[in-house]
Amino acid sequence: MPLIPELDEKKTIKNVKYFFEVEFPAIQNMAHVAYVDIKSPVISGMPSVHGVDNSNEEKLTAHAQAKDLLAKVLQSCSGLDREHRHVLELRYFKKLSWTAIEDLTGYNNTHNWERCNEALLQFSWAFADVEDLRVFKDSQKNE
Repeated sequence: MPLIPELDEKKTIKNVKYFFEVEFPAIQNMAHVAYVDIKSPVISGMPSVHGVDNSNEEKLTAHAQAKDLLAKVLQSCSGLDREHRHVLELRYFKKLSWTAIEDLTGYNNTHNWERCNEALLQFSWAFADVEDLRVFKDSQKNE
């Protein structure tokens, strides 16, 4: 039995793509919440009754958690080699189309797509301590 089970690359790529296409933009949005959006108390001569509201604390906590997670994503990406990191950055950080990526890199879409999939796999290993997006094949089915 192997020390590390065999990675299901297709399912892992699918998980990491979902992370970058759906979860990552939400993390970016939460990490960039402007403090101006957090309501300051209204100064008024009239006393008012307010319920206990933790929305400001929740916003600050979500913002801090998102910034921390974003830093971990960036740290995980820093472990990728330059070519893979570059195509990942163009596709998911800068949200460029495959045609724009082809124009910038000089490589055809097939090459860029393959590099991106390889980068997603590399990222899955680098990010595993934060969130495990890897999917392993069931080794018992093969026995």
